[in-house]
Amino acid sequence: MALVQKLVPGIVGISTYVDFAYQRHMQLAAVAAAGTDGPINQLRSVTVTLDFRLLIENLRAGRRDAAEGQVADAVKNLAGAGADFIMVTSGTTSTLTGRARQIVALPFLDLAAACFKPLRPGGPVGLLATSYSAAGGQFHAAAERVGATLLVPTPETASGIDQAIFGELVRGAASEQCRSIFRSAIAELARIGARSVVLGNTDLTLIADDLQATSPVPLIDGTAAHAREAARAALSGQL
Repeated sequence: MALVQKLVPGIVGISTYVDFAYQRHMQLAAVAAAGTDGPINQLRSVTVTLDFRLLIENLRAGRRDAAEGQVADAVKNLAGAGADFIMVTSGTTSTLTGRARQIVALPFLDLAAACFKPLRPGGPVGLLATSYSAAGGQFHAAAERVGATLLVPTPETASGIDQAIFGELVRGAASEQCRSIFRSAIAELARIGARSVVLGNTDLTLIADDLQATSPVPLIDGTAAHAREAARAALSGQL
């Protein structure tokens, strides 16, 4: 009997690069689950991509209400387009869903929780994410639920990570200097005891394989983990 898609993911996107990575990982997971018994297009989804430049400008200017309004508008549009659940494809943006959750009665598939499913850590886990995302608490809560201690970079390293993400990675670019910042941050987290590191910034999926090649510990690609969870939920009907 053919495997029928039961739920439609609604994707709050942030960039062409990350949106594409999500779609790719979702479709690969659907193919692995359904094979030739799945639908020809594998998974149906709806996407609204934010003006991420404006979002960051709003955050930097202290206009959090305006940033939350952007997310709420996107989620409302996704609900109107037939989404059954919401995926916010950015750690930073995931901290801005308060208003959206008030106006739309749809479940959210949590990015942070998905990151801890590939590995059930028995020890400390490091986090690479923007300072906005790290301060939001979602990754700390997800780590606590699986009994892990979450380690974050020093403030100086965190500042460099923000500069690398917002200066290059959000544009789909990553110079050698940019990559070096992330390699150094991973090494720092490993030195203080991290047994694995979550790439909690979804733009990092663009260089995840490159970073893993030199990493002293396993890396968890947040984009791939979140997308696989979306495919599972869409096909099983269970969030």
